[in-house]
Amino acid sequence: MAPIHLACSNGRLNLIQYIIKHVPSSLELLVRGHGHTPFLTAVYFNQLEVIKYLISKKCNLSATDDEGSGAVHISVERGHLNVLKYLIDNNYCNPNATDHQDHTPLHVAVAANKDEILEYLLSKSIPSMSIVWLREIKCLLDSPVLNNEQDKDGNTPLHVACQRGRQNMVSLLLKASLSNNNLLITNKKGQTPLHLAVASGHKDTAEALLSSVTGSSTHHDLLTATDNEGSTVFHIACSNGHIDTFLHFCSIYPDGINTLDNRKRTILHVACENENMELVQLVIYNCGLDPEASDKDGITCMHILAERGNTTILQFIKDQIVSSYIPCDDNGRTPLHYACLFNRNEMALYLINSCHYNPDDPDNNGYTSVHAACEAGNFDLILQFLTELCCNALAETHDKKTLLYFASKSSNLELVRFLVDVFSIKPRPHDIDIAQSVNPDSSVVKYLQKVYDDMIFDMMEEEKRMKETHREKHEQQQQTDIQRQDITS
Repeated sequence: MAPIHLACSNGRLNLIQYIIKHVPSSLELLVRGHGHTPFLTAVYFNQLEVIKYLISKKCNLSATDDEGSGAVHISVERGHLNVLKYLIDNNYCNPNATDHQDHTPLHVAVAANKDEILEYLLSKSIPSMSIVWLREIKCLLDSPVLNNEQDKDGNTPLHVACQRGRQNMVSLLLKASLSNNNLLITNKKGQTPLHLAVASGHKDTAEALLSSVTGSSTHHDLLTATDNEGSTVFHIACSNGHIDTFLHFCSIYPDGINTLDNRKRTILHVACENENMELVQLVIYNCGLDPEASDKDGITCMHILAERGNTTILQFIKDQIVSSYIPCDDNGRTPLHYACLFNRNEMALYLINSCHYNPDDPDNNGYTSVHAACEAGNFDLILQFLTELCCNALAETHDKKTLLYFASKSSNLELVRFLVDVFSIKPRPHDIDIAQSVNPDSSVVKYLQKVYDDMIFDMMEEEKRMKETHREKHEQQQQTDIQRQDITS
């Protein structure tokens, strides 16, 4: 800090006056590292008399630090209510100023958990006239502090309060609003304040939000509102494992259990994604959701659990299904494809040994689970498939891609060598191309290129030998023909 900043931080008014008199430019001198002017420094350290003097010297009241925070942001975050009141009551600073993240002082007050400051700011948001009268004429007037300003993420102060479970602040913000519309404002992810309260596990806050609008259309709108992924608060509660909150929602709006997100996934899909056995059992036994249900891509709960490698829940789901069908997604892939593609060895062997899945079963493009294991670079699983289970090592997809293609894509040199050396799978140009696309300088690329070059060289040598043999035979035949002519003559 320069002397002017040190003087401001300690409230040494006489020294400040002396410095500014002799070095006027010091009035706007910045502190390196965070960009505080003397004015912002005085605000930060709650030096009200210094602030008054600097204002009298025409300092820049709109100054901001490196994060875009001005005097109101700093006074709010530091909890200096006296400074904040002086600046706002005298119209020195904009109470709706935003920093680089578009946070207003209200956002900062909520984030910093400053209840008293929040109350003051909200008191400035409502004109000093009868609230009842305003409601009756349904007229909203311009107010000094805007309650529902959104930051760069689209969050209002109410979003922030709900996300952090600041229930007292939630109540203050709700009381300061003349309508329920602030409850339905969505951020850039399409989330309402209720979405954030639920995601963060603040059940009491979620219940308070809903209780504040019981009996109104907003109550229904909150429970059915979807974010950008089509998730309602039912999905959010399940995906975060908040069973108590989920049960509360079910008790007040039973139809919510049947909602689908943008991928057409049920609550059961979400519970399986979260690998929550208690929740899975709950939505099947108590809510009657279908364990065979598929989403818009044909993906079932068994596909999801195979990808996750959760054999316990998958076995439970399988036991709820009467038929012995093997589910396929819209590409024709089974849960075994998913297990292999995501390196879930235990799951893959469970599906093969206990559920009678066949690794050689192809999808719609001829892609088998053996191809999937190669694509995952899973040498141990491939070793079992090809040596113990005698799977087809020469299987090709409909677009002529062999096991070697997918092994090359995985960049697993040991696996690539194994397929070439043990099963004599010959590299093709597209095998080298895919390996190069992953890592142009990899050892897999060099190995494949050498094998391919040697193969081409051997083919050329073989062709040369064949031509030489053919020439020799031709010469021998000519010699034989000449000898026969001599004998005849």
